[in-house]
Amino acid sequence: MTGAIVAVITREFIRFARQRGRLLATFARPLIWLVVVGAGFEKVVPTEGTVSYKQFLLPGIYGMVLLFSTMLSALATVHDREFGPIRMLLVAPQPRAVVVVSKTISSALLGVFQAILLLPLIWILGLRPSLTSLLEFLATLVLAAFALSALGMVIASRVRSIENFAGVMNFLMFPMFFLSSALYPATLLPGFLQPLVRADPLTYGIDLMRHPLLRGLYPGNLGTDYTVSFDVLVLVLFAVVLLALAALLFGEEEHLGRILLVEPPRAKGRRRLRMRRGPERREPVTGPPVPLGDASPVD
Repeated sequence: MTGAIVAVITREFIRFARQRGRLLATFARPLIWLVVVGAGFEKVVPTEGTVSYKQFLLPGIYGMVLLFSTMLSALATVHDREFGPIRMLLVAPQPRAVVVVSKTISSALLGVFQAILLLPLIWILGLRPSLTSLLEFLATLVLAAFALSALGMVIASRVRSIENFAGVMNFLMFPMFFLSSALYPATLLPGFLQPLVRADPLTYGIDLMRHPLLRGLYPGNLGTDYTVSFDVLVLVLFAVVLLALAALLFGEEEHLGRILLVEPPRAKGRRRLRMRRGPERREPVTGPPVPLGDASPVD
């Protein structure tokens, strides 16, 4: 089991290193949001305290990195299901849950790695967290990444094609981001949106990141929504429940039987096979012989 997990993690990191565009997007997307959106909202929502809006937005930027990274890893899982590598794991003598756990761990670690690449933004924006706060922040990244990775695996376990997953991903990611506390406290959203806010694991991940980064520096009009213990509890429940659901839904591949030669041939295939073998043999007809002499010539 450990060997399979290590192999999947190594493969995902090698794939990420070879995808130059994905590596570039890791830096470009959050920087664009931080500069453009941060500068715009800073004029609209002036903060009342010792923290600028860009500093308040920074945990949301890390949440965006985790969200996009884990969803793209889930898309890679759909690609592997459609074109073959997942089949080799499914036919291996190990429980199917090992495949789900391996892909979830690799997706979470890859998202945390991309977020760590952007850690210098903390000091560039003027924040000075202590070493303890920084370690707590890294722990929040890991916990949030696992919850989002488990969600991605639940979606990937049912979606069978890249095109369908791309549509689901575009429909899901931006509502998750805007309904979270990335741009503003989630409690400021209208009441009819609160059920969606509470069902969004990104809400609790970003809120948990703000505690170590902005401890004691919250502006008067912006701040956290929940306590640390509540955020941790909800994220752990999300990760465990979604991971178990993904392992349950990650069923046998529809086309796996043809690879193992256990799928029965179709009726059309039987007719073609019969035609290739030639006409069927018929039983001889018993009865009195017909005299040939009685046959009259045809004019």
